[in-house]
Amino acid sequence: MTQWINPSARRACMFGALLAALMGCNEGGNEQTPTESTFDTVTAAPVIDETQVPKEPVVGTVTEVPDTEPKKPETKGGEATPLDVKPDGGATLLNEGIKPVVAKAMRFTEIAPDTTGGATFKSFAQYEYELGNLVAMASTDAVSFTSGTPFITPIKGRVRFPEKLLKQSVTTDPWPIIIFLHGQHNASAPSYQGYDYLAEDLATKGYVVVSIDAKAINADGDFSSQSRAQLVLGTLDRLRQINENGQIDDKSNPGALNVLREKLDFSRIGIMGHSRGGQGISNTILFNKIRRGVTEADLITALQKSPGSFSTAFPKLVGAITPPEVAVPEILATDGTVITPAIEAKAAGIDEAVLKEYNIFYAAGSKDSGKKEPYYNFKAAFMLAPTDFGGNTALNDIPLANLLPTCDGDMRDLEGARVYDHNRFGPTNDTAPRYQIMVHGANHNFYNTVWTQDGDDTPDVSTKWSIPDATPYCRYKRSDDTKSIRLNAEDQRRNGRFIINSFMRYHVGGEMKFAAYWNGTAKLPDTACPSGAGPCDERMVLTVQKDASHSKLIQRFDQADGLSRNALGEAITFSGFDKIPGFDTHNVARCDMTLAAMNAKTWKFSASVCTPKQLKDFEYGGWDNNGLLSIADHAELVWSKPNAAIVEDITGLSAAGTDSLTFRIAVVRPMGQEVLVTLTDSAGKTATVTASDFTDALYNAPTPKKGGDWPKEKDLPMTDDPADKPYTDGQVKMLMNMVAIPLKAFEEVDMTNLKELKLAFPKESGKVAITDIELQNLGRERPEQKLAARQ
Repeated sequence: MTQWINPSARRACMFGALLAALMGCNEGGNEQTPTESTFDTVTAAPVIDETQVPKEPVVGTVTEVPDTEPKKPETKGGEATPLDVKPDGGATLLNEGIKPVVAKAMRFTEIAPDTTGGATFKSFAQYEYELGNLVAMASTDAVSFTSGTPFITPIKGRVRFPEKLLKQSVTTDPWPIIIFLHGQHNASAPSYQGYDYLAEDLATKGYVVVSIDAKAINADGDFSSQSRAQLVLGTLDRLRQINENGQIDDKSNPGALNVLREKLDFSRIGIMGHSRGGQGISNTILFNKIRRGVTEADLITALQKSPGSFSTAFPKLVGAITPPEVAVPEILATDGTVITPAIEAKAAGIDEAVLKEYNIFYAAGSKDSGKKEPYYNFKAAFMLAPTDFGGNTALNDIPLANLLPTCDGDMRDLEGARVYDHNRFGPTNDTAPRYQIMVHGANHNFYNTVWTQDGDDTPDVSTKWSIPDATPYCRYKRSDDTKSIRLNAEDQRRNGRFIINSFMRYHVGGEMKFAAYWNGTAKLPDTACPSGAGPCDERMVLTVQKDASHSKLIQRFDQADGLSRNALGEAITFSGFDKIPGFDTHNVARCDMTLAAMNAKTWKFSASVCTPKQLKDFEYGGWDNNGLLSIADHAELVWSKPNAAIVEDITGLSAAGTDSLTFRIAVVRPMGQEVLVTLTDSAGKTATVTASDFTDALYNAPTPKKGGDWPKEKDLPMTDDPADKPYTDGQVKMLMNMVAIPLKAFEEVDMTNLKELKLAFPKESGKVAITDIELQNLGRERPEQKLAARQ
């Protein structure tokens, strides 16, 4: 796999020599039967700078949240369910205890386990914590974080953990940590309380879950999210201080969080950020490698420049500045002796007693810029409908997921798609996978229970902040009285609970029963579906990008000759595609990915640069229109007669070590397209597969291939559902999603000596964007085995 991140790229250049590779992570691992635990063996703690954590207990206030007492855990639905094969090629659930029969060409090997079932522990009641005040830095520059302004934000939020933790003393099996960070939406609301449905579920499975209150940052309006990253890391610093020295109240009595002492596992941390919080999580990953701190001198400058910003909350702080002391020069006495001054030069400071009274501490900076270890070992990062104001590049060495709600009225341009594209390929030694999850019918807000306004039917056009995704396609009530794809709040949280918690449990806790889903080979459980009734795999379209050791790239269209040569250096040909107007010698456009961040003045992103030009209807959708929202290097194809085709010469390519042929495709017009995929070996043996038998990525609505009101012989995606016809003009969100076909579907083809790959489009006309054609190892051939090492 080619490393795409250019060392001179904006953000990557900024951190340049400072960003070092983290410890390697591979897919899979050895699963053990837990004894009062849901995890694999505990990994070694990372090397971290202990000088950043005071060797004293954390002073703070911790109170129990009413009505959050322990609940009786559920005990069912905790394991994956294998699939068997019907004679007609369909699948059915196996009876419990029967060994699964894996078909050569099955799309799925099992049904993913339900995250809400199989609880191992009781969740203890929630605690509200206040652990001091952090001096952080806000900036309007989301790329290089220049011209920062110090301000003070409280370290507060909510925490849940297993009840068993209370009964333990010092333990050799510390508990992994999950951090949630909300966004800017509804800035005055207690947004940090909105993820308790996730936290309670995780606590019953053995995780300590912290949801951070960032309301003070929202009030400050930090565009860059620099302070959000400092808040996450500052919270972890406080937790580590508690882990080492305990927690006391303001009267020096042991506090409620003192029970966490020596029980937290800082080698297994997962972080999730929602909306602007997603941007904060991106910066957290970067700042974890090179801490951007705030000094006492920074705070003094801010106090002197804008004392009114601090006087209300911290009235004694401005007057607590001690003036600098100037050293008296040496004096030469008349007898020739030198008299040394009694006063030495000293910079201005702040009265320690006042800092202690307000429990103020500073965002820690890096002591050694040449440091090669991260401060915290993040095992997973989840970006939920994130912003992309800073470019969000160089997010390497950590499993990274981006969730994109197709009816998002707040982040309506689905900027998380840009984050995925920018980071899907890391350096060649990066072994962490990347994921894109497109959720049909989800909005921006309902993943947070405090964000109750979904804003879809009554747009307030007086302010750009509240303009919803007002297209009829996403409304609950349609003027044409056709079906709506919208999810209600409860159903949206059903899929959020499964997607977010299974991701954390797989990558942070090493719970291998979720591996098949995150490899794209397991069906969604019923509990992740609307009303708890499945199947509903068409609702969530998963894209997976494995690392270089688990993939073999065929074509990415990132090279200048990408329309004539593939990544293997062999020929690629295009037939049956329409000539591009004004360019009679071109029938395909090739587009390069832009690395540019959003223009903070115009609120617009740069479009891809295409050769010979961007084709109609493929223009980057952005905030104000409905074009293609994925920005990865890609080819744009238009045809007006059936069976246009791409042929890749892959002579001598061996599929050894892989089990799936994958590519990413966006259907631009109309709602659906079919792809016939043909592999030919060097002996001339050939096999053709209908791609839609293995994916829901070829239709732009959450409609099953078999079903609907139209005749059965005209199934999706060859014939659009009549109810979707009004929306074929681009109202749907168009993204490049993954098609994954098991190699065993290409029966009798010699996978060790391939010669040709052909992608043909049988529909009478259409427009698609395509990229990332490759072979990947998705673990299909060994669903009950684990790959060499787990992440």
